[in-house]
Amino acid sequence: MSEGKASFWQRHWFTVAAAVLALLVVGVFGYQYWQKSQIPVVKQMNDFTLDNIDGSTFTLSETNGKVRLVEFIFTHCPDICPATTFNMAKMQEQLKAKGLFGDKVAFVTITFDPERDTPEVLKAYADKFGADQSGWYFLRGDQATVEKVTKDFGIAVLKQPDGSFAHTARMFLVDKDGNMRRMYGMASDMDMDNMLKDIEQLAD
Repeated sequence: MSEGKASFWQRHWFTVAAAVLALLVVGVFGYQYWQKSQIPVVKQMNDFTLDNIDGSTFTLSETNGKVRLVEFIFTHCPDICPATTFNMAKMQEQLKAKGLFGDKVAFVTITFDPERDTPEVLKAYADKFGADQSGWYFLRGDQATVEKVTKDFGIAVLKQPDGSFAHTARMFLVDKDGNMRRMYGMASDMDMDNMLKDIEQLAD
């Protein structure tokens, strides 16, 4: 190496190293931003308030800052609803192992059968699946309020003569800012590996 080149590096090595480090940092954060941008915003969700089974009220905006996985159920459902909640319980444990559940991720279960799904019934349902209620909210409200929430999420619900419900089999991923980002199938249509990947990506 010539004396001139050696002198240049001696004088400017710190500046060059700092510039390279800055480019690396920008690249990392740019890649993370690019990843998140690959999950499109479906819509901005309207805020809502419902009753939690612990006697408190739950407002969607109060949980901003966390990624939320939202399901709609009725506890007398014979198949899709309990299968979905069972799968969520398994995802809960996986997210706990990663230190995300409760702190960065919350689960939200909303009944559209408040007449039969009393707080006691919902609590028994939550306990049956081992739901950790520090990060998993089981919600109910008057019929009019619940109908408003289901419609905002795009859920169609039709009560049957036998008291059961026909409903849209969809669940939803809401980001930290209250934007719906994904819609998923329920029960056997849940791709839990991809769902967890989406959740972890938005929770970063």
